[in-house]
Amino acid sequence: MKRVLGSIRRADERYHLIENGDKICIGVSGGKDSLLLMEALQLYQRFARTDFQVCAVTLDLGIREQNWSDVEAFAQRIGMDYRVLKTDIGDVVFNIRKEPNPCALCAKLRRGALNNAAKDLGCNKVALGHNREDVIETFLMSLLYEGRVNTFAPVTYLSRSDVTLIRPLVFLPEKHALSVATQRNMPIQKANCPAAGHTKREEAKEIIRYLSKYVPDIEQQMIHAIANTDKYGLWDRMRLRYDHPLFTGPITEKNRPASFTEE
Repeated sequence: MKRVLGSIRRADERYHLIENGDKICIGVSGGKDSLLLMEALQLYQRFARTDFQVCAVTLDLGIREQNWSDVEAFAQRIGMDYRVLKTDIGDVVFNIRKEPNPCALCAKLRRGALNNAAKDLGCNKVALGHNREDVIETFLMSLLYEGRVNTFAPVTYLSRSDVTLIRPLVFLPEKHALSVATQRNMPIQKANCPAAGHTKREEAKEIIRYLSKYVPDIEQQMIHAIANTDKYGLWDRMRLRYDHPLFTGPITEKNRPASFTEE
């Protein structure tokens, strides 16, 4: 757990995730990451320099009957205010809309329902348990399937719902999250979605596993590249043409800006 708390502190100090007076609603899916985040944020309150409150919410999607009593018992054991909210998201996505690619719509509906639940509980922030590999997989999915360089941020203000979304575990390796959750006997729930295991995210996981055969520390290298924005070397940083509208030529040895470097 020490490394988990250290990862949260690193993200908090770097991106100012948690501030005095915050009330944070943790979105709990029942997976290892969200359960770990429940206990970790509860412990983080003890030594953080900020004064904040936490609670937790599970959205029951209504896909299949699911028993949350083990998670409720876990929340009670660690002293977490926890509740389960019934929704019809599963019915909307799979039966009414019959989405062939359900993940995007499901994620949108879950975000809206969780943000509304947080506001109803008097929370100004929502915390999600995305880990380091989730960041990298999202980056690859955007690059390969959308043709853009993008991933989710550690902290995002959502103006429509007036809540701030934070992801305190973005620096935590997934295998460490699983190890700690298993060691502490957390009640990890099995995936309850028909699409589980057959998504673009699974393909991204496979790509990372393949690349790791050639670059053993590829996850650390990729998160380092994503987080260190001052070292980005993309075209918008290279001033490929002058601001003057009459200048449309390429960079040459004579007009090359001092900031432009080439290997």
